[in-house]
Amino acid sequence: MSSSTKVPRLSGFLASTLPKISFLLGGLSLALTAVLWRGNPHHTAFSYLFSFLFFLSITLGSLFFVIIQHLTRAGWSVVLRRIPETFAMNAWVMAVFFLPILFGIHELYHWTHADVVAADPILQGKAGYLNIKFFLVRAVLFLGAWVWMARYFYKKSVKQDSSGDPKLTLSMQAFSAAAILIFAITLTFGIIDWAMSLTPHWYSTMFGVYFFAGSAVAAFAIMSLVALTLRRFGYLKDIIRVEHYHDVAKFLYGLNIFWAYVSFSQYFLIWYANIPEESVWFMQHFNGSWNTVAAALAIGHFFVPFLIFMSKHTRRNLTAHCAMMVWFLVMHCLDIYWLIMPNITPNGIHISMSDISSFVGIGGIYIGFFWLRLRNASLIPVQDPRLPESLRHHT
Repeated sequence: MSSSTKVPRLSGFLASTLPKISFLLGGLSLALTAVLWRGNPHHTAFSYLFSFLFFLSITLGSLFFVIIQHLTRAGWSVVLRRIPETFAMNAWVMAVFFLPILFGIHELYHWTHADVVAADPILQGKAGYLNIKFFLVRAVLFLGAWVWMARYFYKKSVKQDSSGDPKLTLSMQAFSAAAILIFAITLTFGIIDWAMSLTPHWYSTMFGVYFFAGSAVAAFAIMSLVALTLRRFGYLKDIIRVEHYHDVAKFLYGLNIFWAYVSFSQYFLIWYANIPEESVWFMQHFNGSWNTVAAALAIGHFFVPFLIFMSKHTRRNLTAHCAMMVWFLVMHCLDIYWLIMPNITPNGIHISMSDISSFVGIGGIYIGFFWLRLRNASLIPVQDPRLPESLRHHT
């Protein structure tokens, strides 16, 4: 296959029926979430934040994949790149989904209440940063930066499909150096604002890296699942081959170990220092049945994949590979749930209707827009100068 060969675009179920189903489920679930919000705004706001951060993590992890492939001039991943490019373009969807968080800001963040700040010397000391106006300014900057970077890479990549201009690859490669720095800063402060400030007395210098590691794991997993779905429907069977899935699995395996390393390091350093201002967060997240969830994450997010995915045969067997991708996403979802929900149900895990409706609501709209955009361009970057290398890729 040459780099100029046309690749079929999506049609049928994936291009039309699946987005319609996703939008229908998403719309109905969001309507139910709105009803639940009116009845119990406090709990529903936390449910919504959990769902928002889960799908935001996929978007940011996908953007990271795109940036790092250009930054390292990677050739092997070209046939896979259109999938994360399309997921990253959902940054604008997440920007829209951020609006309900603004409406629920007083339900989520107690540092937004003037009487609480007036009675708390620690919050008074942080008021220069933790205030609503600056919070909103940062949110606009973070979300705007992600939308801008995602559009930059996607638009140039799709433009190259028709023009074949190799200078577009060089421009994306040059921009990636600045993009990775912008990405690192905005992701770190974004998750500090939206998750860590739920417990404003607590601080951790590793929290941003922790969220990034989980986001990267989720993005690699869903990228592989989408590629397998395309394969199931007859697309790209001879283009995205076992060698590509094998390399995705190796990356994911390493990233998951990195997630475990950061998770343990954050816990160990805080446990060893035993400072109340640092340990308060873990005391909260180990209370009641949340301790069981933490143990499930240690076993399910690290030990199970570490043992099962260590084998080359498991990584290259597409059935086992698919099962592990689903497992990684489930564990990542549980991880985000564990980060957010102890703030609203401190005595233990309690799955509510709003947890489910907000997740299905955001997820349905998110997936619907992904498949709609994926059908509007070639499934792979057909004129990328490194495409022949990717097609010849062998491990």
